[in-house]
Amino acid sequence: MRSLLNLVLCLAFTSQLVLSLHAIIPGTKLIDTDSWSSTDSGPLGLRADNFFLKTFRTQLATSLLKSDSEFQPGYDGMIDMIRLVHSSSSSKSDVVLKSRTALQSLFPNFPPAMNEEVGLLFWFKILFARPLPVFSSKLNTWVTWWASQWLMGHSTIEDLDDAEVGDGQNQLLLVKRCRYLEASSCASVCVNTCKLPTQAFFNEDMGVPMRMIPDYETYACRFEFGKKPTKEDEEVSKNVACFVECPSKGEDRKRLSSSCMN
Repeated sequence: MRSLLNLVLCLAFTSQLVLSLHAIIPGTKLIDTDSWSSTDSGPLGLRADNFFLKTFRTQLATSLLKSDSEFQPGYDGMIDMIRLVHSSSSSKSDVVLKSRTALQSLFPNFPPAMNEEVGLLFWFKILFARPLPVFSSKLNTWVTWWASQWLMGHSTIEDLDDAEVGDGQNQLLLVKRCRYLEASSCASVCVNTCKLPTQAFFNEDMGVPMRMIPDYETYACRFEFGKKPTKEDEEVSKNVACFVECPSKGEDRKRLSSSCMN
């Protein structure tokens, strides 16, 4: 009986060790030439990048009930805010909501909407996304490429196989090495403050189907415009294992997973 118990304990320990070793090797296929340097800028230039960064930081600070000046300047300070949003939120849904609201803040509330939605997003959905879904999918691929490289890093526009909306030409935005994921060093932060809120933003706020697929070995990320997220994708993303260098050592994941709101 004792030998059987020892065998069970040994197997349990071995399985946990294998799981931990499997989960904790992020960035094993990084390509240095794809990294974002301090002198890089997106297609719109440094002024536009700095405007987007400042606006995003302001909204994050507001959600934290803090001042932007309480954090270090620049992109690193924004990542500190993101981590604090993640660690101080009461549930996954709370994290997603705050992050989605920060994305909405990048767009003007004009012309005024007929409800509580952000004006520009509401009217885009009414005037473009619903009547012109193919055009809207292609347009959002290009606009995201133009306006978001400051946040995610260098990206290219490519064709998408098996698009559900459109012919797939120029409907895939491929982020080569996501600086957001690399700077946060946390798979849970990636899922809860980027993947889930960004998908909700495009699918619900803009009315454009879009699925995100991050790669934790290369730090690449696929923005598939014209495809909706699947339940299988969501389960995989929510259960992705922790990084060994995760600042919270997995504690945020445990706390958020055990919250009553999940």
